[in-house]
Amino acid sequence: MKFMTDFTTIYEDVSKAIANEIWNSLEATPIVICRYSNHPDDDYLWLYVAQKCDTYIAGLANTSRKGYVGLYENHYGCTFKQAMEITTNKINDFNEER
Repeated sequence: MKFMTDFTTIYEDVSKAIANEIWNSLEATPIVICRYSNHPDDDYLWLYVAQKCDTYIAGLANTSRKGYVGLYENHYGCTFKQAMEITTNKINDFNEER
């Protein structure tokens, strides 16, 4: 990767804010939260996988405004494997464009 290779580095306040929004909006438990992009200008874009009952949700979180977390591009009813594939594909597709 051009800028960094660690997609798992996430600030604690950002992690908590995203986790709270996932719980409050989707009534799901966050399992994975990681960076969407390896570009420094995209430090507000995050991917997540959350569990709801026996299925998983994969989506995008936007923290571009202070005190705001938007959840987008949600994929519902996934198996864990499908959710992780969606997440991996999003990282690969987005970062190949850079």
